[in-house]
Amino acid sequence: MRLLAISTSTPRGSAAVFDGGKLLGASVYTDLAGHAERVFLAAAEALAAAGVSAASIEAFACDIGPGSFTGVRVGVAAAKGMAIGQGAPLAGVGSLEAMAADAFASGRAGPHDIVVAALDAKKQELFLAAFDASGAVCWAPRHVPRADVAALVLAGPGSFLPPGGLLRVVGEVAAEDPALEAFVLRSPGTDLPDAAAVGRVALARLGAGGDFDAEHVEPLYVRPPDAKPMASGGPS
Repeated sequence: MRLLAISTSTPRGSAAVFDGGKLLGASVYTDLAGHAERVFLAAAEALAAAGVSAASIEAFACDIGPGSFTGVRVGVAAAKGMAIGQGAPLAGVGSLEAMAADAFASGRAGPHDIVVAALDAKKQELFLAAFDASGAVCWAPRHVPRADVAALVLAGPGSFLPPGGLLRVVGEVAAEDPALEAFVLRSPGTDLPDAAAVGRVALARLGAGGDFDAEHVEPLYVRPPDAKPMASGGPS
């Protein structure tokens, strides 16, 4: 299956093209405010690097958050547009899930470990979630105060560890907490979500079957957006 994956939930945007599980081409940029323009250019660059045409893509994937509200909205909308236009399936992958999956796929985390993924949620908070090697959610995505992160991580996901397993933490923001230093793994694919990791998770999910109708893919914000829709009857 030939797949195009994109990631826009953080300042680092990326696109990656796979064929039969093999990564053929990728493109990465940093521009939190420019995802709406840059993600399509990144997709085109990834396709060119892969040496394949957009028309040959059979499936799409995107990270659905949490992360930047604007970035997540842009990425999901862009992926929906491409998938619907192509009549192709779309797999949504959590940004924290992709980071944890990269830790396991790269061998940085072992088969019995639990990986906690962390992203900056602004407002002195972090987005957190924990996963095991099968991709199962051990700790559902949530937003917590920065001051409470270390205590919550050690008391929460650590309780799920099987015999011989280790607690691992990924995410560049986690490295800022001295209390987590001994648990943090660093790499480009685990510091922030990456389209290549999103694509690998999506390919496994697509292979297992399920509902991949692009219309059903929605953002995972975790925390409500600051901007609220205006109530009907209010000023226009």
